[in-house]
Amino acid sequence: MSKVGGALPSWYWPVGIPRRVPVVQQPLSKVLRQRLTAAAAKPAVVRGDLTLSGAELLEQVQSVAGGLQASASKGPFAVLDPDPLESLVLLLAGLFAGRQIFLPESDDRGEQLASRVAEAGAAAALTASGPGQFETAGLETIRKAELGGAYNQAAGPRRAVEPAVLLSSRRGVVSHSHFSLSAMAASMAAFIPELRETAFVWSESALGSWEALTGILLALLHGMPIVFTGLDDSAEEWSRRLERSFYLMMHRRQADAMLARGRAAPMVTGAKHVFVSTGCFDSRWRARLETECGRPIFTVWGLPELGPVVAPHPTWLPPHGHGFPLVNVSLVPLDPGSGRVSIVPWEMLERAEMGVEALSAMLGYAEAARNAGIKSGTALRTRQIASMDHVGVVVLHYDESAGGDNAGG
Repeated sequence: MSKVGGALPSWYWPVGIPRRVPVVQQPLSKVLRQRLTAAAAKPAVVRGDLTLSGAELLEQVQSVAGGLQASASKGPFAVLDPDPLESLVLLLAGLFAGRQIFLPESDDRGEQLASRVAEAGAAAALTASGPGQFETAGLETIRKAELGGAYNQAAGPRRAVEPAVLLSSRRGVVSHSHFSLSAMAASMAAFIPELRETAFVWSESALGSWEALTGILLALLHGMPIVFTGLDDSAEEWSRRLERSFYLMMHRRQADAMLARGRAAPMVTGAKHVFVSTGCFDSRWRARLETECGRPIFTVWGLPELGPVVAPHPTWLPPHGHGFPLVNVSLVPLDPGSGRVSIVPWEMLERAEMGVEALSAMLGYAEAARNAGIKSGTALRTRQIASMDHVGVVVLHYDESAGGDNAGG
């Protein structure tokens, strides 16, 4: 694992960007209520021809939240709707009502979805028009139209550390608090401050990923619009409609699909920044993608357990690596075999397992037995093999002994 010699890292860090920032110690319901009220007349979410202002979104969310507070169903709710806007309203309503929400990811289907829903302990499915591709048996279905009532703010969540959202991961269903979700958005906003003034575009129907939640919450907390649209829409039209620039987050499979068809999507070429969530990659793949898109690509890495962990900065996009640990994130080298913290620093190691200390870390897995051995000291084990060069650039490596578990997206 170690190598002989090695220079001390210069630890490149963007000028003016802090290493640490505070994260709000209040439930998201309280913070979002304030933000949406302050941005009452501004567009909050857009899908097709439909635009909801901050006031309109807040009104819908509080009405549905009142219905959830009055619901006799106990336990978490699974949001199973194919419309991302409707899913967003149901998600926020759960946050306001103080009820945990399970959000499926795009790949959750059939038996896998049913298994995830059961592991999350969901008591009922929430939907607006019907579950669509998220069809699953065994759950009571509650439609959005059936939910309504006076929202009781006093009956909502009281502490930021209360569980809020459940997400699928390769190792099981993970539970996040209001605080850890806020920390995801705070980490990205502090690392790239211009995102606070940029609209966020999400092109998939499912919201059950750290990528979607990070962008959505960052936008809502800073009064920016969220746009649900396809990548093949007109970027110029959206820029005119929004009267501002936008950025987007893609999964690796979407980037690979563009390479396969030999044509970049209009929204990709017209975005201010393009993030691609991916695991291991080589510089040739990135160069091909950037050539096809005619623009720099931000390769970002994270996990459902942690949210965003590593990304490049606009002032430096290293072609061979993912980038740098984000604000409020520390990487700890671990011995891949034993999981123990290495006494040898990153710059003296050929590679090591990446342990992560982050304010955005999950509360734990929904299934308690899965929590055994997930930490080494204060760092969460990722099973991801990585190296860090003399200036602090993080490179991910595929570890065959892990059976593909850390190969990334």
